Amino acid sequence: MEFFNQAKAVRLQSHLDKFLTANPDEETVRQSRNGSSHKACWTVELVEGKSHIIRLKSCYGWYLTASDEPFLLGMTGKKVVQSDTREASEEWEPIREGNTHVKLRSKDGGMYLRANGGTPPWRNSVTHDFPYTSATQGWVLWAVEAIDVSEFSDSDHSFNSLDSSEPSVDAHSPYGAQLLVQNGAKFNALALSSQMSLLNASWIQPNGMEYFVKAKAVRLRNRHGKYLVADDDQSSIRQSRNGSSQKSTWTVEFVSDKRNKIRLKSCHGLYLTATAEPFLLGMTGKKVIQNLPATKLDASVEWEPIKEGTYVKLKTNDANFLRANWGTPPWRNSVTHDIPHRSATQDWILWEVEVLDFRAMPVEYDTLLTFSPSFSPAVHMLSPYPGPPVVLFKHEYSPVKMLSSGMEFFTKAKTVRLKSHHNKYLRADHDKENVFQNRRGSTKTALWIVEFVQDVDTVVRLRSIFGRYLTATDQEKILGLTGRKVLQTVPARLDSSVEWEPIREGSKVKLKTRYGNFLRANGGLPPWRNSITHDIPHVHNGWILWDVDVVERQPDTPKKVERSETPEVDEPSSSVHLQSPPSSADEADDADASPQVKSEGRMVYYTVADDKGKVPDDNERGCFHFTGVGLEELAHQLEEETGIESVILCSRNPLNGKLYPLRLALPPNNASVNVVLVSSTSTVASEFA
Repeated sequence: MEFFNQAKAVRLQSHLDKFLTANPDEETVRQSRNGSSHKACWTVELVEGKSHIIRLKSCYGWYLTASDEPFLLGMTGKKVVQSDTREASEEWEPIREGNTHVKLRSKDGGMYLRANGGTPPWRNSVTHDFPYTSATQGWVLWAVEAIDVSEFSDSDHSFNSLDSSEPSVDAHSPYGAQLLVQNGAKFNALALSSQMSLLNASWIQPNGMEYFVKAKAVRLRNRHGKYLVADDDQSSIRQSRNGSSQKSTWTVEFVSDKRNKIRLKSCHGLYLTATAEPFLLGMTGKKVIQNLPATKLDASVEWEPIKEGTYVKLKTNDANFLRANWGTPPWRNSVTHDIPHRSATQDWILWEVEVLDFRAMPVEYDTLLTFSPSFSPAVHMLSPYPGPPVVLFKHEYSPVKMLSSGMEFFTKAKTVRLKSHHNKYLRADHDKENVFQNRRGSTKTALWIVEFVQDVDTVVRLRSIFGRYLTATDQEKILGLTGRKVLQTVPARLDSSVEWEPIREGSKVKLKTRYGNFLRANGGLPPWRNSITHDIPHVHNGWILWDVDVVERQPDTPKKVERSETPEVDEPSSSVHLQSPPSSADEADDADASPQVKSEGRMVYYTVADDKGKVPDDNERGCFHFTGVGLEELAHQLEEETGIESVILCSRNPLNGKLYPLRLALPPNNASVNVVLVSSTSTVASEFA
């Protein structure tokens, strides 16, 4: 209940990183990645006389209700709807699970609110059910985010301005349809008063300026794990996995008299520009280039950051969004500005902001100063606006939010445990070399001693109970695949390979290496199961998220270790010994880390072919864990993974190298599958007929 006692409104995020959303039909509910919509806002009501029970009311004034109607006839799982029955079916008991998640148990049937995955009709559905298998235990867990309704907007609806005496409501909007009686003359006063704040809040878009207001330079990383890069031709823009290159650095400048807009300047001194030229003739999506505007009034170089959870969308003056494309060439690695029309491409306009350099921000000022009013296109390319921009900001911007730093999880910590997305703990192997995941968090090998680095306030070192450091190596985990080994080592000198930068993501952290990779807890079949690597996730973004459990706190200011110091291998203090020597139960749990444990599903490795059936040399190989049974189901999931419509699953003949479509069944015994994806509209697909 501590998640809800002080909250007026909340968002509920499922294990699939989707939000519980009320549909506009005012009856059904579903999951959606759009957490900024007012439809993802649920008002919390406490039940009188029941201190451990809540009701959740949607933006339409209806309550989240556990019904008795089966979701699918003959299957477990019953419908969850919006209703107003005032019965026990509207009551939910929050049960805490770990530090950041809850399970919501219906008081009517005792089952749990469950976010389903898989293929339609299960995909994005919400039911109440018992998780019968270990694979679905996480489906009933929800992350609770207390929110302010003023943070919400929805571009799908517009509202007339409200007058205090005679409110005017659009009858075509979801609110208006509920508030206006059929004759249009009377208002439902109760519904109006309960939703007036949301109605006003819908005009205000979430401000993403907090990510930029203190930044001198940033990197922009998309959901494909690639960075926005300015090409050396000083014209084109593309995506690249190399985030350490100077070409991925963008200088932030502010726009005079437009507090909600920024300019982004490349390392070549040119500005990120949204053009009116189509990227491909006859297709949606327009070119994004580097350019030097003729005048400072040119709005094509202005971008409006809009907050979306922990990400931002960058909106152009034409209301399009900066979009990182995916699929076959020429779309692969391209960047356009567009409006995503399909659910599979909604994430393509989301960008993670990594701040590289910060501005000096005098706190005594309360205004925003901008560039000199003079402007000359003849000024040197590296400085099109004379004089450095000076930014003095209003105190409403929170530096904590801007930094997106996860150091707050470690600053007061002496010893921590790290729990992965799979609810397993990062553990040091007794061989004093390897690390792995295991569900047993009470063992001493799950403890990591936190060390801080002299003169570097953004990184930590993590030392195991064997006195060895968590280290990001250059060694490949499996030859030919992405993902490099993470080991315990005692380097001759403490260099940056043992340093990890915590980056906050909601209530979790990502631990970034010097390479720009992230500490990743792998799933799937052996040898991936329970392994730890450092990588940039292409599909499984949740695998790099960690819960930080502080086991022991620092008594005073933590000692910072110089980089040049030689590490001392000392025995851990008795304060970190949390359990007696391993019992048989601990040994049984350790078997979970063994590759001999059988798991459902198989690994699918895929590449995307071009129009002629060739796989370019620079193509990246994707992989994911597939639990389905048929080719059709696999094709649907690959379409969801890649965003390519109507794919044909192919295999390559080892004798002649030609592609042939897969038409029968998947290999038996959950054997791994290697497939090549071909678009049904491609030239090579016509040869299969």
